[in-house]
Amino acid sequence: MFKLLIALSLFLAIQGGPIGGFIDRPELIESAATQEMLQIAVAELAKTENLDITPVHVFSVSSQLVNGVNFRIFFLARQSESMNELICSTNIYQTIAGARSVSSVKCV
Repeated sequence: MFKLLIALSLFLAIQGGPIGGFIDRPELIESAATQEMLQIAVAELAKTENLDITPVHVFSVSSQLVNGVNFRIFFLARQSESMNELICSTNIYQTIAGARSVSSVKCV
């Protein structure tokens, strides 16, 4: 057990992030995985809030290692009908098996 704790501590030190905290992931801003997660968030907004938006620009992506991975994404979106721009954030949970679900999504 002690060796496992040492290994986990070294892994977190190498990653440069606090235990349990979100870590900035700028390499994911332009990734296909981020675009897929945004589409899940957009579909959730359409279903729950009847808000039809199109993501325009991703500002930041961060991740948190839990029993799987939480992703936090901040992005600019455009309302389809009015062309208003909104600042949005979403938290997406990805299981160890790779299944994704929306924990939260909101736009202002």
